[in-house]
Amino acid sequence: MSNGEIAEIRKIRHQISAEFGHDVHKLAAYYRQVGEELEKSGRFRFAPTDSHGISKPNLPPNDQGPQ
Repeated sequence: MSNGEIAEIRKIRHQISAEFGHDVHKLAAYYRQVGEELEKSGRFRFAPTDSHGISKPNLPPNDQGPQ
């Protein structure tokens, strides 16, 4: 990705943040809503998350037990 593309992404992210007064809680709620709408559309799938919204890795089972 070029520096110009990164700058454009940062500009857009800043504009979205400004729409919510740079309030992290309002911004997080907005992104959760967008994610839910995208998932409901059936066009996108998201990684499963735990109760804190942290993605769970999709790892094969470890049959060797603790080391």
